[in-house]
Amino acid sequence: MSVLSHELKTPLNIFYSTIQLLEKTRRVNKEEFSKVYAKYSNSLKVNSKRMLRLINNIVDTTRIDTGEFRADFGNYEIVSLVEDIAMSTVAFAESKNISIEFDTNVEEHYIKCDPNMIEKIVLNLLSNSIKYAKYSKYGGIIKVDIIVEDKWIKILFEDNGIGIPIEMQDKIFDRFLRLDNSLRRLNEGSGIGLSIVKSMVEVHGGSISVNSVLNQGSVFEVKLPDVLIDNVPMNVYKFNENNTEVELSDIYS
Repeated sequence: MSVLSHELKTPLNIFYSTIQLLEKTRRVNKEEFSKVYAKYSNSLKVNSKRMLRLINNIVDTTRIDTGEFRADFGNYEIVSLVEDIAMSTVAFAESKNISIEFDTNVEEHYIKCDPNMIEKIVLNLLSNSIKYAKYSKYGGIIKVDIIVEDKWIKILFEDNGIGIPIEMQDKIFDRFLRLDNSLRRLNEGSGIGLSIVKSMVEVHGGSISVNSVLNQGSVFEVKLPDVLIDNVPMNVYKFNENNTEVELSDIYS
């Protein structure tokens, strides 16, 4: 809970300090107020999104704990969904000198899924990969790959970043996990994102795992059942790119 408390207090302290500064400059003159607002407005927006992301995660965690965590399933085209979400993060990754590559062994494929959950899964894992890859010694690269097999859809998130110690790999999806001090910078959020991702994948009847080598990189693998809902139309989901800004709000720093 101390981790969660810290994550709540950080943006709130920024809000409060900025409001105090704006109040002070407002009493001086409008020109000075405008300069101060222009300087700190982006910080306010980013931290508002960080707060919204944290609140969303807390709500999802509560729903998981109370047994109210349910998916709104339909038949959706998974390739374009994952590709569009991945491409929406390119600007964020480039701000950290990281490139994102997407590949697939099929051009189109429909599966039973909740597109809102898929969106959160992909964005959270990409945010996670960007945090790892930005410490790469060779230039950060993230590869997102979709592989359609006989019974499963695999979505791979590979980075060439700092990696995860082998003793932590079986705990990485635990709620509120923080790595040791030497690797704490990799887990800058509240430590509940990956646990929620795991729950969302499992609601789909799938699984998630990680394979990582310290100082070489990590691969997160999501496996989803290759099934459809009978007598339900096929849909193409269009996501809101504003959600990308919210989910990746903790990689600005």
